[in-house]
Amino acid sequence: MADFKRVMKMAFRLAQKGLGYTSPNPPVGAIIIKDGEIVGRGYHRKAGLPHAEIEAIRRAGAKAREATIITTLEPCAHHGKTPPCADAIIEAGIRRVVSAITDDNPIVSGNGFKKLLNAGLEVIDNVLVEYASDFYRPYFKFITTGKPFVTLKFAQSLDGRLATKSGHSQWISSQESLVYSHRLRAINDAILVGKGTLIKDNPQLTTRLVKGRNPIRIILTQSGRFPLNRSVFTDGQSPTYVATSKPLTRNSSRQFQVIRLRKGRSGAVLRDLLTNLGKMNIMTLLVEGGAVTLTSFLKQRLVDRIIICTAPIIIGDGVNAVGDLGVKRLGKAIQLGKPVIEKLGPDMVISGYPIWR
Repeated sequence: MADFKRVMKMAFRLAQKGLGYTSPNPPVGAIIIKDGEIVGRGYHRKAGLPHAEIEAIRRAGAKAREATIITTLEPCAHHGKTPPCADAIIEAGIRRVVSAITDDNPIVSGNGFKKLLNAGLEVIDNVLVEYASDFYRPYFKFITTGKPFVTLKFAQSLDGRLATKSGHSQWISSQESLVYSHRLRAINDAILVGKGTLIKDNPQLTTRLVKGRNPIRIILTQSGRFPLNRSVFTDGQSPTYVATSKPLTRNSSRQFQVIRLRKGRSGAVLRDLLTNLGKMNIMTLLVEGGAVTLTSFLKQRLVDRIIICTAPIIIGDGVNAVGDLGVKRLGKAIQLGKPVIEKLGPDMVISGYPIWR
């Protein structure tokens, strides 16, 4: 079992290479071992391309017979854009399948293992299951609800400010944190900011500091009024959408597309946004700000993960990172589950999963 865990960690490192490219499929890594040696490895590179197990089997060739395949997720047993991985594993003559976790996809869940067991293969599940549960949170949410996994990320000062009183905010965090932010963009399907951030910062919302695909860009606006001379509308780096509950008086299909939202008592109904993004096969959404947008997502309880980068500076009077959430007692405050603290250059990054009370 210790060897299985060691190789499973390697398989997850392979799976990470597919982050940002596989949606709406999950990123998966697979390694085939025989007589203590790795004879094949693979990962799901892009939706529509061969799955990780297929890549590993092809690389192993005849050595796959009587071998063990270690895969980060239960092999699929249904026909999609590619044939079932469970069938390919059986046909290759593999005798043992080691998996990190069962697939929550209703058309897969348990069926892949059942097919393998019925064919006489040995199946071992739940190897590094706790790590796998976190790794596949975005995919499991998407496949069971049809809505994207929402990560809320922002940089702030020690005293919780996004910007100075005059609105100056570039850059609060360090270069290391900025590169980290671009990596986050690269592994998310879409990125969202509010109109205020669009106007003040003219953000590009690209992955220019790292290797990776640019996410789809979304501008959230309550008023439906915004300048069209900003980079997201003119640089052609990635499709841009405007999400609004207001009818737009002007629109150029060459510059942006519209996501229509209903208007609620406290602004646009953001659940409509998530529903629409899910229909577009967007599995992960990164929300970068500003303060009004961050607060809206938190108030509507639509955040699945929070990442806060704190720079070692004190601003004093300035723009609060998060506005009024209506919390009157500490027992009602949002708590982060499974918090992780990391150091990036001079900055501290804390991340976790919000616990709603």
